[in-house]
Amino acid sequence: MNGSDLKMAKVAITIVALAFLPACDLINPPDWREGTEPIAECVERLGEWDRNLDVAAGARELYVPTYTYDITLLDLEEIQGLVTEGTDQTAGSRGRAATNETSTAIADFKTQPVDEDGAFFLGNDPAFYRVRGIAQPFERIAKEGCERQEANMRLVEIEAAAMQTGSPVDADTSETPE
Repeated sequence: MNGSDLKMAKVAITIVALAFLPACDLINPPDWREGTEPIAECVERLGEWDRNLDVAAGARELYVPTYTYDITLLDLEEIQGLVTEGTDQTAGSRGRAATNETSTAIADFKTQPVDEDGAFFLGNDPAFYRVRGIAQPFERIAKEGCERQEANMRLVEIEAAAMQTGSPVDADTSETPE
C-alpha cells in the first residue's frame, strides 16, 4: 500500500465508524433512571404496586407508606440533599454485612425499619434511599411517592401498612407542599 491508498483506507474506516454511531443506543441504551419522570408516567410505571395488599374498597383507613428510591445516578450533593434538614446526620445504624452478594445486602436493607429521615444503601449499582411517608388515604400513596422523586432518581418500590385503629395520626393528611 502506498501513502495515498493508506489515506483512503483511513477515510473509509472513519466513514464506516461514523455510520455505526447511531447504533450505539442499541448496544448501550440510555439508563432508564436518567433525567426527570413526569408524575403520571411514574404512577403508570408502578402499575399494580398494591396487588399484595388487602385493601377493602372504600376503606377509610389511613396507611403509612415506605418508599424505596433508586438513587444510583445521584451525585454526593444530591444525596446529601435528601437528608432531612435539622437531623443528626451521623445518627442511625450502619450495617456491614458479611456477604459478597449484593442481592442479600439489599434484602437485608429492605427489612430494616425506616423513619421520616430515611435510610441509605450506598452500593455501586444499585444505590437506594428508603423513607417513610406520612399517614394518608390509600389512593394517594403512589402519587405522593412519585411527587417526591427528583431528577435521576426513581421510585422502585412501595410498602404500606394500615394504621392501627385508635392510634394517633402523626402527620397531616392534606397535600404536602413542594
